[in-house]
This record gives sequence, structure tokens and C-alpha cells, in this order.
Amino acid sequence: MIRAKGAAPQPRISYLVARLDRLLRAKLGEVLAPFNLSVPQYTVLSVLRHRSELSNAQLARRAYVTPQAMHQILTSLEEEGLVVRHTSAEHGQVRLASLTPSGERLLSRCEPTIDDLEEQLFEGLSAAERRTLRQLIERSI
Repeated sequence: MIRAKGAAPQPRISYLVARLDRLLRAKLGEVLAPFNLSVPQYTVLSVLRHRSELSNAQLARRAYVTPQAMHQILTSLEEEGLVVRHTSAEHGQVRLASLTPSGERLLSRCEPTIDDLEEQLFEGLSAAERRTLRQLIERSI
């Protein structure tokens, strides 16, 4: 808790961010279930939409999971035909993942649901406040 002189204690920013993360993960899990996707699987598909040809380790860092967990996630997505992996020309032991057309279609079907969720979660913020929040978060990470 942070306390300015004479003021009531306020929760730490890190605590508030952690609470928001837990809320987002829980709600994302709920809305992604009908698409048969977990939050980490959705995260991988979203990341690959913006940046293709990523290794297991790169994706693990972006999804905040271990490389071992990412291997399982990628294997399941590959089995579903949502991602494809091939060996890197530069590093023979590294396999790079990319989104397939099926993965792109599934992601496109999920996006309106995610948009609705974000709208609900942040309905108390104006458009300007949302832009500011995005900018502040991007600067912090």
C-alpha cells in the first residue's frame, strides 16, 4: 500500500495491474471457450497475426509461458491446422511458426467477441482515457 501523508492508503499499481490481468484472463477464458481456444492459444494466434515466423522461445516470451508449455500449445495448434511450423534456414534446429489461413479465419471469428469483452471491461473509460491507458501501458512494458 502507498500512503501519502494524511491520505488513506492506496493499493500499489502492481497489485491493480495483477488484478486486472486475472480478471482479463478469466473473462477471456470464458469467451474463448466456444471457439475451443485457451487464452495462451489465442495469444499465440494473435501474436502470429502481427508477426509471423517466430520461434518457440520468442512466442513463449510473448505469451508469458515456459518454452515447454509453448511447445505443447504450438503442437495442439499445429494439429488443429491453425499454425504451421518449418525449420529456420538460418538455424537448423529452430522451428518457426506462422498462422495458417484456418488460423486467420478462426482469429477473425474471435475478434468481435474480444472487442465486446474489452468494451464491457472498459465501458467506464472515455475513448480518450482508453487511448491514454494504452499509451501508459505500452510505455511501461
